[in-house]
Amino acid sequence: MRILLNCAVSAIALVAGSTAVAQTAAPAETAAAAPAEAASDGPQLDDIVVTAQRRSTDLQDTAAAISAFGGATLEQDRVLSFEDLAGRATSLSFTALSPLDQEFNVRGITNTRLDSPTADQSIGIFFDDVYVGRSGLFNFDLYDIDRVEVIRGPQGVLLGRNVVGGAISIYSALPKAEYGGSLTASYGNYDEKLVKGHVTGAIADGLNGRFAFQVRNRDGFNQDIAHNVDLDNVDSVQMRGQLQYKPEGSDFSARLIADYTKDKSNGFHTVVVDGPGAGAGPWSQARARVAAIRGSLSPRESLPDWNTYKGDVAPTPQELDRRAYGITLQLEKGLGDFGTLTSITGYRNGRAYSQYDQTGIGPSNQYGISVPLLFRSPVRERERINQLSQELRIVSPEVDDTGFDWIVGVYAQRDKVRKNDTISFEILTPALPTLNGESAWVNNGKNKSYAIFGQLGYRFSEQFRIVGGLRYTKDRKSGTVTGLAVETGDKFSPNDPVPASPLSATFTEGGGYTANYKDSWSQLTPQVTAEFKVNRDILVYGTYSSGYKGGGFEDDPANANAAMSSYDPETVDSFELGAKIEAFNRRVRLNVAAFSMKYKNLQVTQTSQICLCNITDNAANAKIKGIEAELTVAIATGLSAYGGLTALDTKYIDFTDSVGNVNDGKFLQRTPRYQWNIGADFTTNLGAWENGFSAHINYNKQGKLSWQPEAIANEKPYGILDGRLTISPTENISVSAWGRNLANKLYRANVIAFFGDEASRLGAPRTYGLELAIKF
Repeated sequence: MRILLNCAVSAIALVAGSTAVAQTAAPAETAAAAPAEAASDGPQLDDIVVTAQRRSTDLQDTAAAISAFGGATLEQDRVLSFEDLAGRATSLSFTALSPLDQEFNVRGITNTRLDSPTADQSIGIFFDDVYVGRSGLFNFDLYDIDRVEVIRGPQGVLLGRNVVGGAISIYSALPKAEYGGSLTASYGNYDEKLVKGHVTGAIADGLNGRFAFQVRNRDGFNQDIAHNVDLDNVDSVQMRGQLQYKPEGSDFSARLIADYTKDKSNGFHTVVVDGPGAGAGPWSQARARVAAIRGSLSPRESLPDWNTYKGDVAPTPQELDRRAYGITLQLEKGLGDFGTLTSITGYRNGRAYSQYDQTGIGPSNQYGISVPLLFRSPVRERERINQLSQELRIVSPEVDDTGFDWIVGVYAQRDKVRKNDTISFEILTPALPTLNGESAWVNNGKNKSYAIFGQLGYRFSEQFRIVGGLRYTKDRKSGTVTGLAVETGDKFSPNDPVPASPLSATFTEGGGYTANYKDSWSQLTPQVTAEFKVNRDILVYGTYSSGYKGGGFEDDPANANAAMSSYDPETVDSFELGAKIEAFNRRVRLNVAAFSMKYKNLQVTQTSQICLCNITDNAANAKIKGIEAELTVAIATGLSAYGGLTALDTKYIDFTDSVGNVNDGKFLQRTPRYQWNIGADFTTNLGAWENGFSAHINYNKQGKLSWQPEAIANEKPYGILDGRLTISPTENISVSAWGRNLANKLYRANVIAFFGDEASRLGAPRTYGLELAIKF
C-alpha cells in the first residue's frame, strides 16, 4: 500500500511540474472525453460535466472519485447493460446468479444474495435522480442515455441510505426543441436482433417532447436440452417518453418521464462443478451422469477449458417474466439570490416471475439418476413491488471567490414488496431422508424511510474550500410472512413420509407458521471534505465520509423465530485522499485516489448445511484499503487513449460463518484483487468522407477473486477484449462492425458454493455483429 501511495505522490509531483496553462474549452454536452481540436495548440480533452454533488460541475473541479460516460461513449463501446458497464468503470464489478439477484461491487463493498422484501442494496442505483431499491426493477438496458456517473465511496449525505460503497446514476437524454431523431438496427451472431431509436422536438412554445424505444432479441448462448430451452437468451422491449416544460425567460421548469420494460428471457445458464474439497457433490454427480447419458450439453464444448465446466445446466432459471414501469416528475424553481428549489417525485412498479430448475434433470427424473441429494425442479419465485419516493432540496448559488454555499433537503420513501417462493427437495437415495418435500413462503413487507440532510461549504479563497454535511435517516420495516410445508416425503419412495425442509422437521404436510415482524433503525452519516486548487489544472482533496445500509429480516425463514429476528444495519467509515490533474495543455488527464475504509456489521447471507436454508446475520467486520487511477491522453488529432487501475487490500476482521469457519484475515468475497483496463479511439478521414473511419478497442482485466468468504471457491484472473470499426459516409449515417469478448475467453461470472459443488454461471462468449445507424 505504501508503495502505491508513493507512486501516486510521485506522479502528482511529476505532472504538476510540467503543467501548462490551458486554453479554456467549452463544456461538453455529455460526459464523453474525446479529444477536441484547439485552434493552435493541437488536440485537447473536453470538459466532463457531472451532477453527483447536486450541482453541475466540471469533473476535474469535483472533489470526489467519479467515472462518467456520455451517451456517445456508451454507444461506441456498445454498453447495453450494467454488466457491460463494469468493463469500463474503475473499481466496479458485477455478478448475477439470476436476473432477479444482481450484485454490484464497488471498492470491495457488495450486496450479496440479499433478496428478502426488507433487504437493501449496498450500491445505490439512481435513474434520473430517483433511487431504485429492488434489483428486479433496475435490470434495464442502457438506451437513449445522456450520461452515466459511477460515484465511488460512501455518499451518506447527499445521496443517503444504501450507498455504502457508492452509487450508479443514470440520466436519460433530454428533450430538445429542435426536431430530430435516430434509428439503429443491429444483427449479430446467436441471431441477435436489436432495433432502437428516438425522436424529439417542440410540441408547443416552451414544451418539448422525446420518445425512445429499444427491442432486443437473441438466442441463448447455451441450451438446456432436457427441457429444450435456450438459456442466456434475450427477449426484451423497453420504451420511454418525456415531456419538458420550460417557458422562455422563466426560472421554472417541469419534466415528466415515463418508462416501461418487459423481459421474457429464459434466464441464465449455470453448470455445477466439483469444488476443491474431497469427493463429488450432489449436483455435480447428477450433472456427470446426465452428461454421460445425453452427451455434450453445450455448443461451447470446443473451448480449451470446457472440460472443467462440461455438464448439466443446474441450477438455472427456466422461465422469466418481468415487467416494470416508472414515472418521474422533476420540478425546479429559481429563488433568486437564495438558490434553486428542486422537487423529485418517483414512482416505480414491477412484477416478476422466475422459475428455476435446480438440476436440469427435470421433475420426473426421466434419466433414472440416483445421487445423495437433488433439488427437484422447479423452484419458483414471484415478486410484486411498488415504490414511491419524494425529495425536496434547495441548492444555494455557487460562490466564485469567498463565502458560503449550502444544500438542505428532506427525503421520504415507501416500498411495498410481496414475495412468494417455493423450494422443493427430492431425495433419490436414503442418505439424507429428512430433507424431502416442498416448502413455500408468502412474505408481505413494508419499508419506510425518512431523512433530513444538509451541507455547508465555505470558500476561503479561489483555491481553498471546506465543506461538511450531515444526514439523519430513520428506517421502519414491517411485514407478515407465512411458511408452509406444502408436501412431505420422497415421491420416489412411498414409504418415506418425512416432513419437508428447510421449514422444519416438526411440520407435517400442510403445517407451518405465520409471523409478524417489525423493527426500526436510525443513523447519522456525516461527511467532511477539504479541497485545494493548486492551480487551474490541479485539484487535491481529502474526505472523511460515512455510509449506512438499513437492517432487515430473513428471506424464506425456517421458522417463526427466525422470521421475527432482524439483522442490524451495516456502516462504513471512509478516508480518501485524491488528486485531479490536467497537463500538457489539457492533452493529459490523470485522476488518482487512495482510500481506507472500516466496514462494520457486514450483512452476510450463507446457506446453512444443517437446515439447507439461507441465514443472514451481521457476521463480520472488515478493513479495505486501495488505490485507483484513471488516465486519458489526447495523443494526436483523432487519436486518444485511456486506462484505469484499481488495487485493493481487504480482509475480514471478525468473521465466523454459519458452519464455524473462522475467516479472519481472508480477502473479502466477490472482490477482485485488482482491475485494470486500457483502450483507444481513432478517427480519420476516409477519402472525401470527413471523419469517415473510426476504430475503438477496449481490454479489461480482472484479478483473482474468492466467491465465498472461506476463500475455497476462487476465480482465476481473466481479461476481455472488445472492439468496434465504423464507416461514416456522412455525419448522419454510419455502419459498424462490433465484437465483444473477441478472444472467446471462458470465465465464470458468478458462483454459489453448496455441499462441495460450485454452481457456476459462465460469462458471455464471443459475440459480434453489424450495425446501421441513421440520424435525422
